[in-house]
Amino acid sequence: MNRYFRLTILILAFLCSKVFAQDKVIRKIETIVSAAVKKAYPASVRIWGFDVQQNQRTSGQFSGVVVSADGYILTAAHTIQPGKNYKVFFPDGRECIAMALGKIENRETPGIPDVGMMKITDSGTWPFAEMGYSASLIKNEPCISISYPESLNQTLPTLRLGNVAEVKNEYGFIRSTCKMEPGDSGGPLFDYYGRVIGLHSAIDVSEEMNFEIPVDLYRRYWTALNSETLYTAFPEKMDIVEVDPLLPVIQKKNKQKALHPDFDVPDIKSSCLLIKSIIKGKTQEIEATLLNVKTAAGNKKQFLFSKDTMVGENVQCYNNGSVVPLKLVGRDQDNDLVLFEAMEKQPGGINLDFSAGDTAKIEMGRFLCTVSHDGKQVRSVLSSAVFSLPKISSQPYLGAMVVYNSSPVQFSLIKEGSPAEKAGIKVGDELISINGKRIEKASEFAPEIMKYWAGDEVSFEWTNPAGKMDKSFRLDGRVQPAFNHPAEKFQGGKSERRDGFNTVFAHDAAIKADACGSPVFDWEGGFYGMNIARFSRTATITIPKTVLIKSLIKLLDYTGQPE
Repeated sequence: MNRYFRLTILILAFLCSKVFAQDKVIRKIETIVSAAVKKAYPASVRIWGFDVQQNQRTSGQFSGVVVSADGYILTAAHTIQPGKNYKVFFPDGRECIAMALGKIENRETPGIPDVGMMKITDSGTWPFAEMGYSASLIKNEPCISISYPESLNQTLPTLRLGNVAEVKNEYGFIRSTCKMEPGDSGGPLFDYYGRVIGLHSAIDVSEEMNFEIPVDLYRRYWTALNSETLYTAFPEKMDIVEVDPLLPVIQKKNKQKALHPDFDVPDIKSSCLLIKSIIKGKTQEIEATLLNVKTAAGNKKQFLFSKDTMVGENVQCYNNGSVVPLKLVGRDQDNDLVLFEAMEKQPGGINLDFSAGDTAKIEMGRFLCTVSHDGKQVRSVLSSAVFSLPKISSQPYLGAMVVYNSSPVQFSLIKEGSPAEKAGIKVGDELISINGKRIEKASEFAPEIMKYWAGDEVSFEWTNPAGKMDKSFRLDGRVQPAFNHPAEKFQGGKSERRDGFNTVFAHDAAIKADACGSPVFDWEGGFYGMNIARFSRTATITIPKTVLIKSLIKLLDYTGQPE
């Protein structure tokens, strides 16, 4: 018995030391990433074309990085035209005007090497990032992307982590696993010292295929790029590119495998179940987060949150193949949440202590982990601060327009096959009310429609030559335009409902649309929230824990704060 006891103690000690060592490694990596982001973030800028005479925007947005205090900006050639003006936005809120200088786009190889430079024309001292050396890159070393994906349309950039998959591919680009999409073009790729090592150029369909312009090309052609010139071949004038002073350190760390440490995913108890239902006649699967809650009455219960628009009729819940009986509690349409109560006790679950306060710090660079119902875990990095996503793709579709400034409000266009046409509304009819709310003038029409969602039933009252009409019908969802860009072809695709949220954060996990509803943790097992949408190639959107708690309290109709 004593021998068995000693062996048990030794095994536990070994396991504890292994966990402690791994936690130490993770904290060290997070500290390194945090320090690099702190150096690099202030210089990562959002840019678009700008007519200084008309004071108006003239192009789509792209990204760049300031690399000198006097305002030199590195970006991609395909985003700029030499001699043209651009507006530059810093993360700290400052704005300025820059002029495009030189760019290199070889005639024989369109899109290559994609080197472009700009210069801020406003006077001032600007935040800038240190330029690194792409010649000293080593395969698999960590890298950091900080740029502005256009689809998110945020004033602050998002962070993505990855590694250098190829130091130099057949086209002369660095290939990284830091995911990109339109709007990121020209954005910086940094090493773990916070130095610029590349600029975002292009992508392929695979999320691992992201191509970066080596920063050494900017060093080599710095003098030539200072001229407002389009070079259709590499300029004859070349500058000397010095050897990276940190090269010996990088080589030493590579030998020690410190550049690409491997560590296990965190040990997180069962916290995710599978829900199946029927939507439009088809079986739909979605994840659900299992929560352990002490109610205001002191009762211990288990609830499941999932994604409302992915849960239809004939709901079935499964835990390791066993059916879990559920009772619908309610739906939170604003946050796209549906809440169920588990009618039989399930092992595991996430303990929600409402009185303890929120310890989940929403800060860029935090390592996260998503857990699915089958136990699979996906690593990611917290990419943003908390932000809101306005209702754009999720806007309801009525298929009607009204005469500008009309009062009473008169319909000017009814689209064929639209809910408005099917309801019998015609051009020239006058709107009276929507769901009992009187609409007195045209400017009130669109804001009122925007309060609703696809699938909502609305009651319209209007007049026509035959008299007063009143009919209830359902709004449709908007048909999303199809694009052939590689950014639209990632595995699993976007969630149908992916915006219209007041409080969310982004991380860079490649979560499929039908894997939403899954919980998100940090690497110490702290609960951060629930994945609510795969927004784009670069971003999965998460509802923070605090919002889930508020929604749960509202849906359970608590009269007081839970104990």
